[in-house]
Amino acid sequence: MKKSRVLTLAVTGLALFAMFFGAGNLIFPVMLGIQAGTNTPLAIAGFIGTGVILPAVGLIAATSSRDGTPQDIATRIGRIPGHALLWAIFITTGVLYAVPRVAAVSFEVAVRPVMHDDAAARPALLVFSAVFFVVAVLVALNPGKMVDRVGGILTPALVILMAILIAVVVLNLPPQVALPQAPYAPNALTGGLLSGYMTMDALAAFVFGLVIVSSLRSKGFTSRGALFGGAAGVALIAAIILAAIYLGLSQIGVRVATEGFANGADALAAVSERFFGRSGQLIFGAITILACLTTAIGLLGAATQFYRSYLPGLAYRPLLIGQGMFAFAMSTLGLEGILNFINPINRFIYPIAIVLIFVTLVDLAVPGRLHWAYRASAWIAAPLALLDGLVVTEWDIFAPVAEFLALFPLGAEGLAWAGPAVLGFVLGLAVDGIQGRLFPPTLVRAKADEPAEAPVA
Repeated sequence: MKKSRVLTLAVTGLALFAMFFGAGNLIFPVMLGIQAGTNTPLAIAGFIGTGVILPAVGLIAATSSRDGTPQDIATRIGRIPGHALLWAIFITTGVLYAVPRVAAVSFEVAVRPVMHDDAAARPALLVFSAVFFVVAVLVALNPGKMVDRVGGILTPALVILMAILIAVVVLNLPPQVALPQAPYAPNALTGGLLSGYMTMDALAAFVFGLVIVSSLRSKGFTSRGALFGGAAGVALIAAIILAAIYLGLSQIGVRVATEGFANGADALAAVSERFFGRSGQLIFGAITILACLTTAIGLLGAATQFYRSYLPGLAYRPLLIGQGMFAFAMSTLGLEGILNFINPINRFIYPIAIVLIFVTLVDLAVPGRLHWAYRASAWIAAPLALLDGLVVTEWDIFAPVAEFLALFPLGAEGLAWAGPAVLGFVLGLAVDGIQGRLFPPTLVRAKADEPAEAPVA
């Protein structure tokens, strides 16, 4: 592979890591180490399984279509359901919730703790959010250079700061012997899998896939094979960095597990100040802001490209700026009400996205093209996922629904859809086999015409 292509994959992989790595990804592993205690190795293994490997293979699946876009993949569950799924993903991970949330969270975690005047918090949030989105829009304004700016400038700064913080804490604090707490006791691996699942980062794989494919195309990855191989390489690089950072952050949690921290943000802020003094809060604040900013840039850029694929008459820049202005307005409002609305939607669409990823990977492994395996698994998962979305509203009227879902394996953990979806996949795969979709006649004839291998002596 040419040196320039290796550099392109490295920079793009760094950018993808930073897009995935938001404020929640910074805090969750620390809290995992605090709560899992002596069970942390198993817990973090499970977390990496669903919080790293699943999004990485999700990006590979989302970019495996002929044109590298998610539309062809999503519509395999049906034309209307597929497009509806994509719109739901891009809206919930875009300006309606995820983008304004990263601005609000970065302010609360990085800026608010150093403020002594509560009365100034509101105007400070307005100023911070305005600057945050101006920077995000400016970086995303040129889609051809966006990935290079994120992966070549912002991400190295983020990784270096995190590496310094993790190394200093891990080398200077001994691990604490703490008994594991729920959800990492008694089954730490299951608890880690569920915690990684709840990050819902696999949804972002469909979003960031657009940005990654567009960037790789502009760098000369034009053939389908080169594009798919490039996306796989980028996903691997991002996954390795994510896993390494998660391991380090979980070890910070293990080392402060007996100090009574209520959340991962408080723990990180405390150890930053302990080892770096007053500048420690600045280091932690810079890490948080960079993590949130790179995520916002990726989400805004990807959403703009997605909307233009349906509305080509809209120019990129006005659409991007409009999203930035809308996200700014949303970030200055209370996000709790939005969360109460978005969370049920995410709990509904996330299982469908996971099913789509899984079946796509199987589809890549068989000679033919699956059809009913997609539809049967997704159509069976969807109603159960919808019921789970209703349950998380915590309305009393849906209490019987929760009792019904608890009858399924892992139903109490929000995974009632998983077993039936697997059954639907098996049935759909059987129908595809009966209809000759697994090995189309042209492939069978081609194989029959090939010379037989000589018997082994």
